[in-house]
Amino acid sequence: MEMMETTAAAAAAVEGGVVVIREYEAERDRMGVEAVERRCEVGPSGGGMSLFTDLLGDPLCRVRHSPPFLMLVAEVICGSESREIVGLVRGCIKTVACGTRKPHRGSSTTTAPSPIYSKVAYLLGLRVSPAHR
Repeated sequence: MEMMETTAAAAAAVEGGVVVIREYEAERDRMGVEAVERRCEVGPSGGGMSLFTDLLGDPLCRVRHSPPFLMLVAEVICGSESREIVGLVRGCIKTVACGTRKPHRGSSTTTAPSPIYSKVAYLLGLRVSPAHR
């Protein structure tokens, strides 16, 4: 992947364990990611406002069709075998038009202005388990 050249995970110590941030691995992380999504759902609490995300069994469904996409998971490691996914970030890079460039002085007057393109980072989802906020 272009966005992340190394596969080394970033780690930080927290109370009760170590937080490791690494790239999503479908066969290993799917169940944990779905559990975090369920814990982060916001339902009706009398105000009538609700937020529900149905991933249809595919945690990458929101970023899969954006060519340079990436999903990172934050995992707390306690002891030798206890691992829990406590957060995730979905993102991609998109090319967007951000204005036009005027034609050069020497060009004909019928030349249309050319668009200016930029690459932007686009975060499509940030989830943190309520117990770890």
